[in-house]
Amino acid sequence: MTDGRSTVQGWGGPAGAGEPDWAAMADRHQQEVKRRKQLQIVGGVVAATLVVGGITATAVGLSGSDRRGGTPTAAGSGTPATGGPAGSEPVDAGTSAVPSTSAAASTSPGAPGSPSAHPSTSPSGARTSAGAPSSAAPADPLTVISSAATDTAPLDPAALFPATATVDGRTWTRLTTATTDPCWKATTGGLGDVLAAHGCRSILRATYTTGSSAVTVGIAVLDTKAQADAVAAGHKGQVQGLVPAGHTSYCTSAGCANTHAAVGRYGYYTVAGTVKPGGTAQDPVATAAQADFAGRARAALLARGRR
Repeated sequence: MTDGRSTVQGWGGPAGAGEPDWAAMADRHQQEVKRRKQLQIVGGVVAATLVVGGITATAVGLSGSDRRGGTPTAAGSGTPATGGPAGSEPVDAGTSAVPSTSAAASTSPGAPGSPSAHPSTSPSGARTSAGAPSSAAPADPLTVISSAATDTAPLDPAALFPATATVDGRTWTRLTTATTDPCWKATTGGLGDVLAAHGCRSILRATYTTGSSAVTVGIAVLDTKAQADAVAAGHKGQVQGLVPAGHTSYCTSAGCANTHAAVGRYGYYTVAGTVKPGGTAQDPVATAAQADFAGRARAALLARGRR
């Protein structure tokens, strides 16, 4: 029998109540809220712990980098630790922006062992760049004319002695030239014997005149500087004055003013006099000019070494 009220199953109360169990639901809701708060608190603690740990790890890593003076590296590897662009390296303040490597060090200018550390020099002493061919220094003219092996230019009195020369305001004109072999035929007073003893090959002569004054310049040709020096050391006599055929001879015997010297493989001489009849009289103008002619002969011989 029923009294018109039925029981509803699933709600926990008699059908006569007709309502949910609000107290139970409120209790469950409070428990859910409490559980969520607990989870939030735990999550916050965990997050804070991770942040603090990350800061500590970073500080330790930077401290280690400073002690080593380089980039922090991952444990057990030689590569930079993660956290920056691939291949990048930090640069300390005041240092070059280019990371130093062993390859760069070996090729930097002036580095020990690098080509630029020991620049080559030319024979003259001038520095050249590494690997560049150095130009040879010009040969010393005196060295060239000190041996017949290196002094190979033709020997022509007309080329050695110019057509005219100006000395002390006077113009001297070349009167004649000659090459004489054997050497003694162009000498007097014993010079021929000294030249022959040391292998004289020939004597080249030229005579210059101004008015009746005359100067003859002679060059004795030998093979080596040692021979020429020996002739100079044993000097005696003089070269003979040279005139064209049919002219009055002058200074063909000893007694005229003369000079002698040597340079390279050559002996060079002057004799001064007059072309007036008799040919042996002293001539002050010629005597004063002969030192200048001797200097010209020396310069002409050294010029052979510059060709």
